[in-house]
Amino acid sequence: MNFRNYLYKIAYYLRGSYGFDRFSKYLVITGFILSAFRYTTILGYALTVYSVWRSFSKNRYKRQRELLAFENYLFGIKQKFYRYKSSVLEFRQYKIFKCPKCSQKLRVPRKKGKLAITCKKCGTEFKGRS
Repeated sequence: MNFRNYLYKIAYYLRGSYGFDRFSKYLVITGFILSAFRYTTILGYALTVYSVWRSFSKNRYKRQRELLAFENYLFGIKQKFYRYKSSVLEFRQYKIFKCPKCSQKLRVPRKKGKLAITCKKCGTEFKGRS
């Protein structure tokens, strides 16, 4: 057999497999990073092997569900990070008040003194100092 026949056999075997996606890429990178440290080497190798196994798997439905769960997890982390970032950026310009009745967060410009704040959600008026 020549090299071309081996390539055809490999292509035939890989036909219908799931392939390499973002989750597999994340697992490989994490695995390589963990394998660089002394006490997490086995865990790093396990993540890398799992990533390769996912890529060769023919059960597309389960791999897509795993990818969806991973992306939902990442989305939650990104949302928390962006919320924290925006609150840090707005901290100097605005003061955040909470409505005593409905707990709606209200943003008021700073350095305006005593203000009568009206909740946009329930209409409750309360006083605050910005």
